[in-house]
Amino acid sequence: MAAIFCATVLFFEVQRALWLVYYHVQSGAFGAADIARVFLYGLHLDASTAGYVAALPLLMSIAAIWLPRSSRTERIMRRAATAYFVAVSAVMSWIFTVDMGLFEYWQARIDSQILIYSPREMLASLTPWQFIVGALYFTVSTAAAVVLYRLTYRRLFVIGQPRRTLSTGIMLLAAGVLFAVIRGGFSPAVANVSKVYFSRDMFLNQAAVNPVFSFLSTVVGGDDYDRYRFFDETTAEGLFHKAIFDGTDGEVLPSANETDAASWLTTDRPDILLVIVEGFGRTITDAEWKGEPVAPNINTLKEEGIWFENLYASSFRTDRGTVAVLSGFPAQPQTSIMKDVRKAAALPGIAQTLSREAGYRSRFFYGGDANFTNTRAYLFSTGFDEVVDEKDMPGGEQSKWGYADDKVMDYVVRKITDAAADDAPHFDVWLTLSSHEPFEVPYSRLDNDMLNAFAFTDEVIGDLIGRLKASPAWDNLLLIVIPDHGYQYPAEIGYNTPRRHHIPMLWTGGAVARPIIVDDYASQTDLAATLLGQLGISHEEFEFSRDLARRGTTRFGYYTFNNGFGVVDSLGATIYDCTADMTLLDEADTDAARLDRGKAMLQTTFARIRGL
Repeated sequence: MAAIFCATVLFFEVQRALWLVYYHVQSGAFGAADIARVFLYGLHLDASTAGYVAALPLLMSIAAIWLPRSSRTERIMRRAATAYFVAVSAVMSWIFTVDMGLFEYWQARIDSQILIYSPREMLASLTPWQFIVGALYFTVSTAAAVVLYRLTYRRLFVIGQPRRTLSTGIMLLAAGVLFAVIRGGFSPAVANVSKVYFSRDMFLNQAAVNPVFSFLSTVVGGDDYDRYRFFDETTAEGLFHKAIFDGTDGEVLPSANETDAASWLTTDRPDILLVIVEGFGRTITDAEWKGEPVAPNINTLKEEGIWFENLYASSFRTDRGTVAVLSGFPAQPQTSIMKDVRKAAALPGIAQTLSREAGYRSRFFYGGDANFTNTRAYLFSTGFDEVVDEKDMPGGEQSKWGYADDKVMDYVVRKITDAAADDAPHFDVWLTLSSHEPFEVPYSRLDNDMLNAFAFTDEVIGDLIGRLKASPAWDNLLLIVIPDHGYQYPAEIGYNTPRRHHIPMLWTGGAVARPIIVDDYASQTDLAATLLGQLGISHEEFEFSRDLARRGTTRFGYYTFNNGFGVVDSLGATIYDCTADMTLLDEADTDAARLDRGKAMLQTTFARIRGL
């Protein structure tokens, strides 16, 4: 079994080398060290895919142990193995052949989108020479793979072994190892394309991707981006435009908010630290346990900076909340755009805009595995210069998810203070993790494990601000604290209610001009436009994001849950369940305008995804 696995990995490595030779103009721009890292990181998905290839032969080998020994049985098993490896060789070679030709046009490795084209349409796009070369490459590749496998499975099946129980036990142990390889190890992040991303340069990341894995994973787990159609396209676009601008013609209307049109900062080029705190909904920050506040630091700090009173998280998952914050793009029910690497790469990004328009350098810090749900790929694709996760942190004890927030905070503070004297401004993002199940933290202020974990992160946030205040970095710093999503606490609150999705947002730091309370109803996605607006940078590409300091934008919160959405404003809330195709009355009577607004937001979200 090990020989089959190694033969498959070898096949993938040779294919990667040929791919790099074929695209020698681009690969030639990199040194030997970068190319070596392509092969090294590429092994993650190569091994996982090879594990899938070896899985069926392993099961056949276990079955063969218990079959009665006969030449006929052995002949049948070998013929079955031959058919299997010929089919596997042909499928893999087809994927590599098509991928080799398509990358020139897509600048992305092959995925399930190729299936939307008929064979006739694909062939019509090829010149006779391309067809001949492609057919030759496919034939040679298939033949080479078949020969390679024939050398490895000649003694694969030993029919009727005398020590059946022992042999079966060994095989089952091998199956366990193979499962771990297929999964991508024992970390929370399973094998995905993000595991091989390691560079800001997308060509190197693409070179490390295994196209067999990329294609088959999207075929099996593909998403239906055409599922939500409530209106015709013209009507949907009109309602969406009205939801954002308060008028289909783009007319801006006056707002009663006294903070509108005012600058909230003392400078338009501050260093920025954005802290995305795990699960910190308002039901947590407002909670008490036996008379003690759970989050005393956040509640004290809101008196010192800009506090957003009526903000709503876009979703209930970190991957979706991260995209909502950093790309101003709404979450989707039952799917996550971050998992579609190609489409996620086409999203706008605050880091990319700051770099392009104002020369910001950007870093992302996470104490766990940044490959989780393709996060690393998304971050590099949307403009981050550096992604720092657990493998880059100093050694020490870790929880299931990674290093505790206090350890990561120490690291983040050092990096920020060290960079304070740089000429270029910095945009740093830290995603915390300690306030996540199983709530194991080095802290014991509250005797409720869940609330104690949140209290720990709150104390870390307080320490972070205290240490930065004492450093030269504070004077020019804008520090933003915003959760990735809320938390279902108390347990009885509905998973789809506004209360479940109500979150805080705090802006503080030396760059904040004065304390302000912003009580407009808003969404997590509005951070992008609001921040860029304060810096005097255009945010037109963030079309779902509204500048909360700009007069004339509508004020409402919008979120999604498992196949539904909620819209909440100063008059009430509307919750709609798409599966049931019905409106759920929650905190106020249903409002037809809110319902249409939510449907337009959801439909337009998926329309934009289809177009990416």
